[in-house]
Amino acid sequence: MLETILGAGLLFLLDWRSKQAVSGLAANGGLAVGPMLRIRRVAHTSALYRSGKFRGFLAATWLVALASAILLHRLGARFQSPVALWGLGAAFGGAAGNLRDIFRWHYVVDFIDLGWWPVFNLADVAIVAGLAAAFLG
Repeated sequence: MLETILGAGLLFLLDWRSKQAVSGLAANGGLAVGPMLRIRRVAHTSALYRSGKFRGFLAATWLVALASAILLHRLGARFQSPVALWGLGAAFGGAAGNLRDIFRWHYVVDFIDLGWWPVFNLADVAIVAGLAAAFLG
């Protein structure tokens, strides 16, 4: 389970630092990285993020998911390989990064803009890729 804790911590810190790094890009409109990628800070807002009840629901959901993953691992039913454990860590760390945004600012900071897809962040990538690794690994 050490892989999960390390993965979660690493992704949480990476997400936090990447969001700090792009904070200055809002003033100058972003940064083009080749023809298909633009780095620009976007605040993903939702009226729900201002609701204390909804934020509590999100935190409780995160905790229930974490407890479920730990239980499934301990029972030997799922998440036995190192790849699966790293994947869980990435997913939980990414989700914690987005939860931190919601609790702190009442919005999620996104900054990866492909032009043809909604703007997203490293936490989103970690959640999707981490869950894929956890369930396939």
